[in-house]
Amino acid sequence: MLYKLYIKSLLLLLLLITGQLATAQDMSETSATDLADAEQDCGLTLSGKVMDHDTRQPLVGATILIVEQNKATMTDEYGNYHFHHLCRGNYTLKITYIGYEEERISFRMSTSTVRNLTLHTDARMLHSVEITGSRMTEQPQASETLSGRELAETRGLSLGESLKRLSGVSSIQTGPNVSKPVIHGLFGSRVLILNNGVRHEAQQWGDEHAPEIDPLNADEMKVVKGAAGVRYGSDAIGGIVLVNPRPLPDSTGLNGEVNLIGSTNNRMGAASAMLEGKLAKLPPLSWRVHTSAKKAGSASTPDYVLKNTGFEEQNLSATLAYRQPRFGSEVYYSYFHSKLGVLSSAHIGSPADLFNAIQRKQPEETGDFSYAIERPYQDVTHHLLKTKAYYQTGDLGQLQLTYAYQQNIRDEYDKHRPRADGQAELHLDLATHSTDLAWEHKPVGNFSGSIGVGTLWQNNTYKNRYFIPFFRNFTSGVFWTEKWRKGNLQLEAGARYDHKDLQIRKRENDSTVIRPEYAFHNLSGSFGAMYDLGYHLTLSGNLSYASRAPHANELFAEGVHHGTATYEQGDPNLKSEHATNAVATVNYHSNRRLNGEVSVYRNFIQDYIYLQPTGEVIQTIRGAFPLANYQQTDATFWGVDLSLQYNFTDRFMLESKGSLVRAENSRDGSYLPFIPADRIDNSLRYQLGTMGSGRLTGTYVSLGALTVAKQHRADAQSEPFILPPDGYFLVHAEAGTTVKIGTQLLEVGITGNNLLNTTYRDYQNRLRYYADEVGRLLMFRVKIPLALLKN
Repeated sequence: MLYKLYIKSLLLLLLLITGQLATAQDMSETSATDLADAEQDCGLTLSGKVMDHDTRQPLVGATILIVEQNKATMTDEYGNYHFHHLCRGNYTLKITYIGYEEERISFRMSTSTVRNLTLHTDARMLHSVEITGSRMTEQPQASETLSGRELAETRGLSLGESLKRLSGVSSIQTGPNVSKPVIHGLFGSRVLILNNGVRHEAQQWGDEHAPEIDPLNADEMKVVKGAAGVRYGSDAIGGIVLVNPRPLPDSTGLNGEVNLIGSTNNRMGAASAMLEGKLAKLPPLSWRVHTSAKKAGSASTPDYVLKNTGFEEQNLSATLAYRQPRFGSEVYYSYFHSKLGVLSSAHIGSPADLFNAIQRKQPEETGDFSYAIERPYQDVTHHLLKTKAYYQTGDLGQLQLTYAYQQNIRDEYDKHRPRADGQAELHLDLATHSTDLAWEHKPVGNFSGSIGVGTLWQNNTYKNRYFIPFFRNFTSGVFWTEKWRKGNLQLEAGARYDHKDLQIRKRENDSTVIRPEYAFHNLSGSFGAMYDLGYHLTLSGNLSYASRAPHANELFAEGVHHGTATYEQGDPNLKSEHATNAVATVNYHSNRRLNGEVSVYRNFIQDYIYLQPTGEVIQTIRGAFPLANYQQTDATFWGVDLSLQYNFTDRFMLESKGSLVRAENSRDGSYLPFIPADRIDNSLRYQLGTMGSGRLTGTYVSLGALTVAKQHRADAQSEPFILPPDGYFLVHAEAGTTVKIGTQLLEVGITGNNLLNTTYRDYQNRLRYYADEVGRLLMFRVKIPLALLKN
C-alpha cells in the first residue's frame, strides 16, 4: 500500500540526513511567484470578503495588495473587497491588518472569481509570517502546476521528465532521451498537450516520439487530471498538459534573460536567451524572441556507457501582440528541431540474438563516451504558427478566434540495411490546420461560461518503408460550459460533440490500394462541484464522460516501430473508447504548518485500446523485433494521489508526493501492460534566507528520496518477454541562491539525481529489456536576468 511505501521512503531519507540540520537558524521564508499566462482576458473581476479566521467576523479596513501589479484596495464596512479589469494569469495577494498575521496567497485567474480570505490573530503583534505554496482551486478537477522554483530545478530536462515532479504523473520512456507524460496510468493519444494554447499535433502516437516542445520557453506547466474533453476535444480521456510561456510585458522597456545549463552524466550543454519589450511610443504593441540549443553525448549507467544515446536540439520562437481594451491580436511562431540517437543494442539482427540480449545483464555494444550520433537515429522538425484575435462584444463578453498551422516532419534512419541513396528509411510528414472560435460571456447573475466551435484538418504522408498509411482526418466539434458560483459553493458543467471523418489510403502486399473511410461520433460531458468549508478546507469532485476515436496507427500500423524497437500491427476493426471517470479531492490550504491535497479516482473505459506484446518475434530485413498487437477490452483504472507539505519552522519543511495506480482487464481480470508502479517522493527543504551581507538571497538546500515499488501487477501474459524489474530507491538533492554582483543578479542552482549511483531498471522504460537506467547526474544552471532599458 501507499502508506507503507511512504513510511519506508521517509525513514530512509531521515537516516541519510541525521545530524546535518542541527545548526539551522530560524529565519523567514522567501519565495517568488511569476505571472504566467499566454491567454489574456483583461475584463476579469476578483472580489470577496476578509474575515477573522476564528470568529468569521468581517475585518473593516484590511489591505489587499496584488503584488505583481502593485495594485491595492481596502475592505469596506462589510469586509468586502473588489479588483476590476484584471487579466488572466498567476497572481499573489498580500493581505495585511493590524493585529493579524500577514498572509500571501498565490492563485491563477482564468475567469472572474469570488474568494473569501481569512486572517489569523498575531500573538506577537506585527511580526509577519509569510505563507507560501497555497493556491486557490478554480475547477473541481484535480490539477497541479509546476512553476517558479520547482520548474527552475527541472531546466535542462525533457517535458516528460519535468512533469514527473507532480503527484499522479509519471512518464513512459524509450531510453535516456525520450519520455512522455503518463497521467493516472494513461498516456499517448489520451493525454493532450497544449503548447501556448494550441493543441500539439505531431506523430504523438509513438511512445518514443517526445513532444516537440521547448521546456526552456515555458514559465508554467499545468496538468489537469482526468477526462477534460469538454473544452479540449474528445481525445483528452487521461487529462491535459498546458505548457504556457510567460505573459508578454505590460510595462514599457526592454528586458531579457540568459540561461546556461550543464550536465555531468551525458556532458550536456544547453543555453537559452530571451529578449522582450514594449515601446513607449506604441504601448499596445509588445513582443518577445526566445531561442535555445542543447547538445549531449552518450549517457552512462553506473557500469557502462549507453552507446549512441546522444542528442542535439535547436529551438526558436517569436511573439508579437497588439492589445487594446476592446480588441487585440497575437501572432506566435515556433521552430523545433532535434536529432536523437537510439540505443544501438535495441536493434538486433536475429531472434536468437534478441533473446540473448534480453537475458543479458549488460548490452553487448557499449563503448566509450561520444557526441557522435550514428544509426539508428531520428531527425525531427516541428513548425507552429498561431494567430489569435479577441474582441469585446460590448457588455456581453469576449469573442476569441484562434487559427494554428503545424507541420511535423520525422525522418527515421535504421541500423540495418540502410538505403543506398542515404535517405531516411521512413519519412513522415503531418500537416495540421486547426481553428477555435469561442465566446466567453460575462457573468449573468451567478453564472459565467463559454460556448464555441473548433475544427481540425490533417494530412499525413510518408515515403520509403511503410509503418502507418496515408490518411486525412477532419474533425469538427461544438462545446458549451457554464460555471455557477455563490458564496462558498461552485458548480460547473459542460458538454461537447465531435464528428471525425478519417480517410485511409494503404497499399497492400499484393500492390492493390485500399481506401477505407471511417466516421466517428464522440460525446463528452462533465459535472463538477467545489465547496469551501472554511478553516483552510476545500472539497471538490468531478464526474465526466468522454469517448475517443481510434487513431490511424491503432487501425493500420504494420511494421517496425523504430524507437521502441518493436514490430506493431493495428486492427482496422477497432471502435471508439468510452470512459466514465469520477474524481474526489480534499484540499487543505493556506495553513501555517500543514498544507496538502488528496485525490481518489476511478476510471472505467469501455473498449480500451492498448498495445499487447505477444511474445513472438518478427524477423525483417531491418533485424529481429518483438511483436505487439493493438487490442481492445474493457478496463478499470483507480488510484490515489497525495501531495503534502509540512512546515516544521518558517524555514524547514517536508514535502511529500505519492501516487498509486491500479488497472485491470475488466473482461477477464488479467493485468494490463505499462501501468505505473507505486511511488512516493519525500524531500526535506531548508531555506537559508539572506546571507553574505545581502549578496545572497533566497538561498535553499533540499535533500530527497524517490521510492518506486516493483510492479507486482504483471504476469507472463502482460509481459511475455521478461517480468518487471525490482523496485528502487534514488536519492536526489537541490540547492540554489540569487547572487548580487553590483547591480546584476545571477540565479544559480545545482540539481543532483541518483546521487548514490544506483543500478536499476524502470518498468515504464520500453528499452529496459536491454539496458540499465542512467547513473548519477549533476545538473548546473545559471540564469542571468537583464534589464536593458528601464521602464
